[in-house]
Amino acid sequence: MYGAPVTAPMEIPQSPPSYFSQVEMKEMPEIKDATSGTIKLEGTLAKRMPNMPSGDLNDLSFTNSKQLEAMQYMNEMRISYGESRQYANRSKAIAKAKGRQAQRQADRADSNAANNLSKGQGRSIRSKKSTILRNARDVLGMGTDLYK
Repeated sequence: MYGAPVTAPMEIPQSPPSYFSQVEMKEMPEIKDATSGTIKLEGTLAKRMPNMPSGDLNDLSFTNSKQLEAMQYMNEMRISYGESRQYANRSKAIAKAKGRQAQRQADRADSNAANNLSKGQGRSIRSKKSTILRNARDVLGMGTDLYK
């Protein structure tokens, strides 16, 4: 016999579990590709096929397909007209706001002009009176208290 005699079953020393060890988790489900290219193509890839014929042997054409195309075309036109209508309404509102602002500014300018005109008239009347008083004082040698 080779080696030491075996009298008991062999035991493998086990290390205590580590706090850093992680529990094995189930495999994650497959995630769909969400890049911008696949999102753009999402509505175009799964197109519906037209309905089957109604069952009349005389009419084997797909009669509903033209109606579906017409409805789709009408929806697209409705959407595009809606967008253009929104643009037109927005630009009309902006033009209205600019017009109101210009009108307010013109009204302010008119009232300021009227105020400045009355101020200027008052100044001219005061300057006439002061000219008369100065003339009476300087040229005629009279006191100014007579003209007050």
